[in-house]
Amino acid sequence: MFTVFRMLLILIHFSCDLFAAFYNCCMFLHRKFIEIWYGENLRTEIEILTRAASKMKKLPSHIVIVFGAKENTIFDCIRIIRWCYTLGISYISFFDISGFLIRNENLLKYELAKRQPDLMEYINWGKSNAGFSQNGITDSKSKMRIFLLSSLDGKKEIVSLTKTLAEAVITGTIKPEEINIELLDEKLNSRKMPDPDLGIIYGRVCSTYGVLPWQTRITEFYMLPLHISLSAKDFICLLEKYNKSEQRYGK
Repeated sequence: MFTVFRMLLILIHFSCDLFAAFYNCCMFLHRKFIEIWYGENLRTEIEILTRAASKMKKLPSHIVIVFGAKENTIFDCIRIIRWCYTLGISYISFFDISGFLIRNENLLKYELAKRQPDLMEYINWGKSNAGFSQNGITDSKSKMRIFLLSSLDGKKEIVSLTKTLAEAVITGTIKPEEINIELLDEKLNSRKMPDPDLGIIYGRVCSTYGVLPWQTRITEFYMLPLHISLSAKDFICLLEKYNKSEQRYGK
């Protein structure tokens, strides 16, 4: 019986690998088709992005990029920041469960300043809400907010808040009936950012890795076609999927 189950497990793994290989081949052909579709005469990524975006009815205001366990993502972040700025996307959150980006925040800023110096004055980093209006923009020098997130900003944040509220109830600082959805929304949105509209999972594993579970209730999540460097055409494909999506908000 053990041999039968072992053979069955091997067969299942082989089938999964075969399906993954077929899927990757299809995605490779799809990427080539997209290159032909947009034409050879478009000289820059900016032209590709603006041309595609002009045909879309909606664009996300907040994108969360889920790198998962992948590290060395500095240059991916820089490309995405440039694309989002070009399209007028005001909020970007980069999440990796290992905390690589948070540990290397200075390196990210250094490389961004070196490769995209014209963007630095238009970017606001960190959790501070000073100087921002409701739409995230107050003047010409504060058009984009970038957040670097780790596992501490996921489920652990909810656990920490639960402990804090429990202690507050015990000490009489807050009454149990005062704990409601509005209070949780306020406490869990200390960054004062809108909930993400679009989530991009960077990798082969279909998992959000626990990113912002409270704030991603209505987020549209999509996976990259291949676990390689994200291209402008890949980014456009994901935006087109989002553009076609219909968010019913639980209805």
